[in-house]
Amino acid sequence: MAKCPSCGREASEGANFCEKCGGSLRPAGSGAIEQMVEDARRALSSNPDDASARYNLAIAYKLGGMDELALQELRRVAELQPEFGDVHYELGLLHAKLGRREEAVGALKRAVELDPDHERAERLLLRLRG
Repeated sequence: MAKCPSCGREASEGANFCEKCGGSLRPAGSGAIEQMVEDARRALSSNPDDASARYNLAIAYKLGGMDELALQELRRVAELQPEFGDVHYELGLLHAKLGRREEAVGALKRAVELDPDHERAERLLLRLRG
C-alpha cells in the first residue's frame, strides 16, 4: 500500500486521491483531474469563499471517485450560493449514487425549485420517486 504524501495515511490500491485529505496520490502532472484539483486549491488558498473554485474542486473530486469529499465541497458551495441550482443537482446525483434516496430527492427538488427548466434534475427526480 502507498502512503499519501500530504497526510501520511495509507491509501487504497489504485486510488487517485487520499480518502482523508483529498491529496493526489499520483505523480504531479499525471492527469487532468489532478490539475483540476491543484487549480481549484490554488484559487481557494487566496479566497476560501470562492464558490466557483469550490464547485470545480467538488467536480474534480467527483470525477476522481472521491464522493464524500465532493459532497463536502458541494455542501459548502450550497451554503455560499444557495440559489445555484446545479449544485443541488450534483448533490442529488451523488446522494443517489450512494443510495441516500431521501437526501437525493431533497436536493433534486431544490434544484427544480430554483430552475424549473432543469430537465436532468427533473428526470432523475422522477426515476427516484418511481
